[in-house]
Amino acid sequence: MNSIETSAERVIIAKLYPDEDIIDSLIKIVKKHNIKSGLINIIGALKKVTLGYFDITQKDYKFETIIDDVELLSCMGNISYKDEDPLIHLHIIVGRNDFSVNGGHLGQPSIISVTGEVYIYETSSKIKRLYNNQFKVSLLNIN
Repeated sequence: MNSIETSAERVIIAKLYPDEDIIDSLIKIVKKHNIKSGLINIIGALKKVTLGYFDITQKDYKFETIIDDVELLSCMGNISYKDEDPLIHLHIIVGRNDFSVNGGHLGQPSIISVTGEVYIYETSSKIKRLYNNQFKVSLLNIN
């Protein structure tokens, strides 16, 4: 296990509008506000959501897109950097009209229907990701 200590810098609050893609919008927010790294929380509603599951034996994500009006019950994750580009890593739970839920790794496209209410808690440290050969993904590089 590795850990570092950092502190909270700012809280950025954003509102996503209908037809905006969550990840594309978050990257724009990160660049606009020059966010170092941080924690993301989102609630709202979607008309399309792409969910992923990391298959550890295949070392690859499996994605499925749901085209339906869903409540964005919880979406949380982080902002880090791969090379010099922001990388948004989110997990999401959505509620359907029969009160069932679906969840997983948030992929694209994931499109807002009504609104997305975003809170970003920026850290004072810039966190980077490093490619991991064992799992074939970029993981947090905390030293």
